[in-house]
Amino acid sequence: MEKLIELKNLYKHYPILGGILRHQINAVKALDGIDLDIMKGECLGLVGESGCGKTTTGKAIVKLHEATKGEILFHNKNKAGKESVIDVVPLTNRKMKQKGIRGKLQMVFQDPTTSMNPRMLIKNIIAEPINEQVKLSSREMESRIKKLLDTVGLGGQHLLRYPHEFSGGQRQRLAIARAIATNPDFIVLDEPTSALDVSVQAQILNLLKELQDKLGMTYLFVTHHLLVVKYISSRIAVMYLGKIVEVAQTKDLFENPMHPYTLALLSAIPNTNIDKRSKRIVLEGDVPSPLNPPAGCRFHPRCPFAIDRCRTEIPKLEDVGNGQLTACHRKEDVAKLVKDTFGFSMKR
Repeated sequence: MEKLIELKNLYKHYPILGGILRHQINAVKALDGIDLDIMKGECLGLVGESGCGKTTTGKAIVKLHEATKGEILFHNKNKAGKESVIDVVPLTNRKMKQKGIRGKLQMVFQDPTTSMNPRMLIKNIIAEPINEQVKLSSREMESRIKKLLDTVGLGGQHLLRYPHEFSGGQRQRLAIARAIATNPDFIVLDEPTSALDVSVQAQILNLLKELQDKLGMTYLFVTHHLLVVKYISSRIAVMYLGKIVEVAQTKDLFENPMHPYTLALLSAIPNTNIDKRSKRIVLEGDVPSPLNPPAGCRFHPRCPFAIDRCRTEIPKLEDVGNGQLTACHRKEDVAKLVKDTFGFSMKR
């Protein structure tokens, strides 16, 4: 598969100011040097505990938050079909518009209520991103908005309503319509179903899969719900405290997890089969603070297999079978834990 986006040694630190002169005294290390490839046409799931940096990754890619340092390489094709690789980190919004990138990177937010202006009509909300890209007549704009609403399962009768007049699922459909209005190549889906009930979640997930097949878009699906990401994603990346610890095909990750943290996440999934209940892995201690993350492997204070090397050496992702894994794990011990917890042997 071709690459669409490459993250190389990406950092995002939020400064903390203090003192009389309000100078920087520390920083929240939300992203601390991550490397990740996103392929064209895939849905890459990004999972982890709250505060691990999932949403920050998505916002940095679409330039809602400026990266502290590193590279975000976007493989762009111009109107003539010629491909170029552009680092979006140093670009301003004006430069991104000039290079035709701004409309190709979009985002759907977690809460559809707060992500839309309550004083704007639906037709103006959806027209706003289109007006940033092209100038259309009123008739052309209305026709385009109606087509977008039809695409997400709504209709032209909703044009003159306000966001509060819709249900949560309908508002999320409107948010999706706004995101696809500029014909993007890439969309960050920031927990788009977490604020919805279960039946509506299924409808939104099916809609997203249909749009991906129809429009050929690429998704980064940010969530903490492992069963949701299992349904929609082709690959999954696991994050812990600003670092990527494992990347694998969805089937491989669920059948043969290879990192102790991934094992703990999977063991937390409720199992309704009383004959095949798996053992719950309970991690000891609290998640370290991103203000002062531990040296070496971020997971070592809670890892049952930590050795001296883990406390001093920062691990890097390396290829392992069908996926990637941080280098300083102890494979034999992890394999035993997989066997004891899930009842099968590791195949990767």
